[in-house]
Amino acid sequence: MQNFDTFAHVFSFFVKSHYNQFYVINIDKSIQENTIDEDTTKMIENVKEFHTMRHQLCGKIFDYLKKDKLLNTLVSARGLEQFDIVPNNSLCSISGVKLNAKSGILLYVNSSQVQCITVHKRYKQILYNFWYLVHFVDEIMVDISIWLKKNMYTSSSSVIAKIIHHQDQLFIKQGYVKLKNINKYIQSEMSRLPINHSVSRIE
Repeated sequence: MQNFDTFAHVFSFFVKSHYNQFYVINIDKSIQENTIDEDTTKMIENVKEFHTMRHQLCGKIFDYLKKDKLLNTLVSARGLEQFDIVPNNSLCSISGVKLNAKSGILLYVNSSQVQCITVHKRYKQILYNFWYLVHFVDEIMVDISIWLKKNMYTSSSSVIAKIIHHQDQLFIKQGYVKLKNINKYIQSEMSRLPINHSVSRIE
């Protein structure tokens, strides 16, 4: 897990890339022309390390759940809605057990085709963590977009500094805390999550 200062550089990279269409283009140009500075070179290394960390954490979830089809559906999804109720006797897509209406969650996944996935509520945390890691950039932009609209700022390069420094780097701190908690969960808590493949009982 990266330290806060390193993560702040990574977070800033994603914000700048999102709100300034020329940011990455200019970096690529500086690489081609061999004019890239030391700070930018270090930032690129930090971003690569961050992507490696995300990939490794997602890999641990793949290895533990052994549900590649389900997880790949979440990877390719363009959006997701969650409902805290499922049809009676629907099957959990992870454990295979039958669910009653209140024991599961329904995931309405918008991918190449809309899919409805039912899982036991015990898997809500692990799937949320997986979703956040895979769709990290989109997720951090949610709160930022709400804040921009609330304060009537335009979504342009002029707001980048405001976003990064808002309330003593609040958005960066929120993202860092979430990632630390996700890392802790995957490294030390996920292994205690039961995966029961019996289909003879209803939970």
